[in-house]
Amino acid sequence: MKKILALAAGIIISTGAIAKDKGRELDSIVTHWKNLAKYNGSALVTHHGKELLYKGYGIRAVDYGNIDAKKTLYIIGGATEMFTSTLVFKLQEEGKLSINDTLSKYLPDFPNSKKITLKQLLAHRSGVYDYMNNDSLYLKSVVAPMERKELMGYFKNKPLNFKPGSKTEYSTSDYYLLGMIIEKVTDTTYYAAMRQYILDPLKIENSGFNFGGFASWDKAQGYDILNTSRFIPAFPIDSTISFASAGLFTSAEGINRFFKAMMSNKILKKNSWETMTTDQGDGFAYGWQVKEIDGKKAVGHTGETYGFVSSCFMIPEDTTFIILMNNDFESEVFKIADNLEAALYDQPYSLPERRESVFLEQRRLESYEGRYEFENGQDMNVYTRDKLLWGKMTNGEEFTMLADKKPDEFFMASVDIEFYFIRDRKTNLVTDVIVRQNRKELKGHKWQ
Repeated sequence: MKKILALAAGIIISTGAIAKDKGRELDSIVTHWKNLAKYNGSALVTHHGKELLYKGYGIRAVDYGNIDAKKTLYIIGGATEMFTSTLVFKLQEEGKLSINDTLSKYLPDFPNSKKITLKQLLAHRSGVYDYMNNDSLYLKSVVAPMERKELMGYFKNKPLNFKPGSKTEYSTSDYYLLGMIIEKVTDTTYYAAMRQYILDPLKIENSGFNFGGFASWDKAQGYDILNTSRFIPAFPIDSTISFASAGLFTSAEGINRFFKAMMSNKILKKNSWETMTTDQGDGFAYGWQVKEIDGKKAVGHTGETYGFVSSCFMIPEDTTFIILMNNDFESEVFKIADNLEAALYDQPYSLPERRESVFLEQRRLESYEGRYEFENGQDMNVYTRDKLLWGKMTNGEEFTMLADKKPDEFFMASVDIEFYFIRDRKTNLVTDVIVRQNRKELKGHKWQ
């Protein structure tokens, strides 16, 4: 008996040591990215229900305070849809609506409402035009409150992008309409319903929708650019515009509580949870994104909005949470999440080196000169001056492109923009350039 107890104790000690080592590895990954000025925020990782990492990295704002991992508040953007969907399924359990209903039951005046179901809205399969794609909306300003009638004017009478149910295409409008339906069946505001059904029961504190008007020292200032040489504050999209799709603000602890409640069926019944997180196409379930991590089903959501980027996923099979929330729009949250997932399951991963510029011979620099036309109609002129490579976009200011140690790669020092020049394999002449900024790529063809 003593031998068995001793063996068990050894296993416990060994397991604890492994968890501690894994926690250090996860911390070193995030710290590495933070030191590259590619992450600034809260990180939480649990595995088999055991907390391995719960730490803040960086500052809430340039002029005040470091990040508190549990308390610092962020706008979570599209991750709001997890909460909205949960509320819809809760109302279905109470018999107030059905996801099989058509939109016409609640909003009969909306065009094509008889063709669109709540299911399709939840899974982004409705075909309804995304009002956030309307350039005139941004000219009006998305940081000030907007009346519903005016906002509806940006998408209500637009033709459907496709036959409802035939494909998946993300649309903020889908969740705007769901927010309106929630108000219809609860006879209160969407914000009040969210608080009544989700936030208050789960004791998710210091969370809500009017981020700009919320008085708290725990709020993080969002930044379009935040690094060692430049910082440009971002102004949050007003919650009357982002609404039920992207307007919620909370902390890493708020997401943690929400995930735990979903895992334990504290808010929804098991069959509702299973239905809500079943992939409906292209990695979208009903308000949740679905992917695979180490062969296991992971559900959660990413979020991008002015000044904030987040990635919040859980693996129910392992009771694993990987939550990253940050207030630097140029950060590499999704790459960091990939690193953490790989480390957690002992898969290979690589970390980027700190970039150092090198000088190139004039002849080499001149090989990149020319004009590059992009798909969006913009044009970039590339030229040499003072032994450096310069660029200038249509109607923009000129900028310096620093040569990386890797051939044909350039970057900017104060902004997270990278340039990858492509050469023809036969002639070795530069034919194209790929510009990468904020996790998005744009390809330009050299025409002159």
